[in-house]
Amino acid sequence: MPVSDQHEAYQENLPIWELGRDSVKGAPAIKKKQTKYLPMPNSLDQSTENKQRYNDYLQRACYVNFTGQTKEGLIGMAFLKEPVIEIKEPLTYLEESTDGGALSLTQFTRKMLSDTLEVGRSGILVDYPSIPDGLTKIETDGINANILRYKAENIINWRTEKVNGDSVLSLVVLSEQVEKPSDDGFSTEDVTYYRVLKLEDNVYSQLVYNDDEDLISVIEPTKSDGSRWNNIPFTFVGSENNNEDVDKPVLVDIAEANIAHYRNSADYEESSYMVGQPTPWVSGLTQAWVDSNFDGVVSLGSRAFLTLPENGSAGLMQADPNSMPMEGMRQKEDQMVKIGARIIADNSGTETAEAAKIRFSGQNSKLAAVIGNIEDAIKKAFVWAGEFMGGDGEIEFTLNRQFYDSTIDPQKLIASIQMLDRGVIGMTDFRDMLRKAADITRTDEEIELEATNVNPLI
Repeated sequence: MPVSDQHEAYQENLPIWELGRDSVKGAPAIKKKQTKYLPMPNSLDQSTENKQRYNDYLQRACYVNFTGQTKEGLIGMAFLKEPVIEIKEPLTYLEESTDGGALSLTQFTRKMLSDTLEVGRSGILVDYPSIPDGLTKIETDGINANILRYKAENIINWRTEKVNGDSVLSLVVLSEQVEKPSDDGFSTEDVTYYRVLKLEDNVYSQLVYNDDEDLISVIEPTKSDGSRWNNIPFTFVGSENNNEDVDKPVLVDIAEANIAHYRNSADYEESSYMVGQPTPWVSGLTQAWVDSNFDGVVSLGSRAFLTLPENGSAGLMQADPNSMPMEGMRQKEDQMVKIGARIIADNSGTETAEAAKIRFSGQNSKLAAVIGNIEDAIKKAFVWAGEFMGGDGEIEFTLNRQFYDSTIDPQKLIASIQMLDRGVIGMTDFRDMLRKAADITRTDEEIELEATNVNPLI
């Protein structure tokens, strides 16, 4: 079996993940895929004329990014308040540099949430750089364990085994993009390497394969006390739970409705273009009359004077409005608002006073479930980092769950997010509404400064 083999569930879910990514990216990504999201009318006709008509049809279609804006709104709700973070030595460095680069723990978490909302899945690997033998303690100072994030598309294969009744990861294959110098020595190209995380005979090791799928490196990670790992320090993060099963993306229903809305828009714009302009008509004219009175030009408008012979008549022919595509668009918009509301609304169905309090804080919503999974994964990752660095790795890490209070209807909230996307209201209006609903003290400037430091779409 080649190292590049893909898990069956991976292959089945790739199209769903592609839909989630493209829907969030917006019109450029959607239109680039052409017939994948907008079928060609009269597709059996492959003439140059029909292809040109499809290009016009595609350009006129309007993709309103409800999915992306809903995702941004959900992330904004999760980060209305700063996460509660308390980290002990020797892992305090992870708060400012979680992945060994510029990502802080808060920014790292935003990206995890973004990924999990879009495709319902991501992964975390805790790793420690390989250190050559013979280095002194001073020479190894500053070499730390890192918490690495992997997108669902990069986790191509996995396997679990039963150990004492528990399901344990025994194999994870990760694809990684590596910049490789070209033969000329100046340019570079991106190639795919494969990192295999393997648990064999209860001992963890890493195997690295190059783009030709040749084994180039074997790494045997050890803990701070020199002992070998008896588990793979990797965890999935899902929209429902953190096991190996592939979960349904939170935003997929909105994405599908968004694409349907886009197709309705294409039909509406096509109809408006083809028959939307009024067409003048005249009757009762002879060619002699036309030649002697119009001189080859007919002027129309309120300041023009049209001369007609006896019994002649003129008018404008206007097609009746084609309301079906527009009605379809309105229905899709209503559906997306309701779907978005269910993401943040409680679905427990209880009616006690405490349950009502929980309902309005969003504790049992889909968004809260994703947040809980991310918290669990981060805490587990810190325990593993502690085993690499020497420490218990116990941290306090809690994200906001008070998305709104009883004064805000969840459907109104999602509708506001979508009105923000269409420019009906501004970002300041939206943030003011959220400030009234929750104890938020950050200014617009503080929020925007953080947004410039991390792009949740990446």
